Amino acid sequence: MTILRISAAFCAAILAIIGSALAAGDDVFVVPRVTVQAQADNATAAKLIAQRSGRRHALQLLLRRLTVEEDWPYLPRFASETSEVSPTGPEDFSMLAERTVLTLDHSMLEALESGFEVYNEKSSARTYRAYITYRFKPAAIRKLLRDAQIPYSEAQTRMALVLPVLETQNGLYLWEENNPWMAAWKVRPYNNELTPMTAPLGDLEDASTISPRQALALNEEALAAMAERYSVSQVIVAHAFLKQVDGQHQLRVRLVNGFRESADFSADAELSQINTAPGQFGFDDVQQGPTTNAFAPAQVGDVLAQALFNREAGNFPALAEEAIEVVIAKHAKPWKERTLIDHTEAALLEASAFFNSLGDWTKIRSALISTPLVGSVQVRSLSRTGAEMLIRAYGDPDKLIVAMEAQGLALWTEDGVSWMIATPSTAQRVREKQRNRRNRFGEYQNGALPVQPAAYEGQPDPRY
Repeated sequence: MTILRISAAFCAAILAIIGSALAAGDDVFVVPRVTVQAQADNATAAKLIAQRSGRRHALQLLLRRLTVEEDWPYLPRFASETSEVSPTGPEDFSMLAERTVLTLDHSMLEALESGFEVYNEKSSARTYRAYITYRFKPAAIRKLLRDAQIPYSEAQTRMALVLPVLETQNGLYLWEENNPWMAAWKVRPYNNELTPMTAPLGDLEDASTISPRQALALNEEALAAMAERYSVSQVIVAHAFLKQVDGQHQLRVRLVNGFRESADFSADAELSQINTAPGQFGFDDVQQGPTTNAFAPAQVGDVLAQALFNREAGNFPALAEEAIEVVIAKHAKPWKERTLIDHTEAALLEASAFFNSLGDWTKIRSALISTPLVGSVQVRSLSRTGAEMLIRAYGDPDKLIVAMEAQGLALWTEDGVSWMIATPSTAQRVREKQRNRRNRFGEYQNGALPVQPAAYEGQPDPRY
């Protein structure tokens, strides 16, 4: 096994940069490092064809990233593809007849783009090849989806570290240079997804911290050490089992939750339910294993997504890229469903913000303003420790709870009418006070002294 040796100072600097970005991920409207290539009568024509083709592919990736699979047949199509339909079943044709599917031409595509960056550009007299990162305009993409009447999500979970373990009939691979599964995760970054993931550096410290066998065994100590090193709250083991049968690549992929900060679980119980031991990763149990059905905090051993692929042998990088796209989409689906924005529905929420510092108030206000689930925030009153607001929220208010959780805030309601928002620590104190007040009020009804002195009757309790 050959491992790249990196100086401690350089590695620390890289990890500091990674750690600063892991909390929130990157812009979901950016599609990084799309492979483009074309051939034409001359290099200029080939370059134009490649860039246009890449732009179409990037927009398709973005729109699928933001929407649920059931709505993919209704996504805007391109002028050159208006006769093509990508249904998920026979019934989709009749459903498409009832909905207008928007058509985009080249000029409309370019208007959606804010810019692009080219990497590793190579051209000849008639060919062009490169990697291009496409950046799209958030407001324009939101309007496009609203015009198409398709709900969408752009809320991200916290970044997760992914450990790509490849199992073949010849052994296990993780940090080895000949691990094409790891290479596939690094070709195009996946930190712009709604459930962002990043691959590790693969340096000497990584290799000494956890082995592929420890990763598959979900070794608690080793996975926790990796989580601490990369400053993440979750580590996902991407287990790929590859074998070749009759000229076909058979690839089975599972995303398994290996570490989740503050999860309440019994590790032994979970490990006994999932078969991920080396050499036992078969192809006949696709539906087995405790796969999560809703986006709740995953426990160790939960299968977050899984898929099976049969392709002609010979191009494993393309197969690996396809597999990654599929399992990430499967993993993201429950999260999307909980955070979808439906602009046809809106509600006005009366909310109280609780905070202990200007920094906490800034965090609350910024989180509300930045989420597309919120149309507007009107601050009615403001003090040093609290604020009264009127929030215009789109869709089910419960989705706003999820969006605030993703930004490290607690949003809750006791009666479905009055809402409260705070940092988790402040929320815990506020809710404890509310419980105590309810308990004392119950005692008063049974003959105890009142909660509030008579002088404050009808007025806000000054203790809150």
